[in-house]
Amino acid sequence: MSIFRRESPAPMEGASAGEAEARSRATRIAAGSCLRGELTGSTEVVVEGEVRGAIRVDAVVIVAAGGLVEGPIEARLVRVAGKVVGDVSGSERVEVGNAGVLEGDVAAPRVILAEGAFLKGMVQMQGDKARGGRQAAATVEPGRTG
Repeated sequence: MSIFRRESPAPMEGASAGEAEARSRATRIAAGSCLRGELTGSTEVVVEGEVRGAIRVDAVVIVAAGGLVEGPIEARLVRVAGKVVGDVSGSERVEVGNAGVLEGDVAAPRVILAEGAFLKGMVQMQGDKARGGRQAAATVEPGRTG
């Protein structure tokens, strides 16, 4: 069994048609697999297993339910439905789903925390040049989303 697959994963709730198509070309770390080291590139990444190390891609990173990342994530868009232990940076957006767990600092122009999400860390909403460079920062207490 390979840890990398290029099959069509099930569509994520709220995903646009473009995102669903992009996910069909995504690199998947399959459930039951563990990758140790740094993952880089420009292709979307879906983590259903474990990654112990940094993920740095110029695309979308999805940590699916049951997925675990222990290390920093830097991507255009990051969606967390599983667990991340490490800092997360999204050049466009970071989303933590209702069952998602993120233990680390978050930096992105837009940060979305669903009701029930767990976040332990600092949130820095970096200024977006198109919106006049606004910045905001907040520290979120464990177990609270807001």
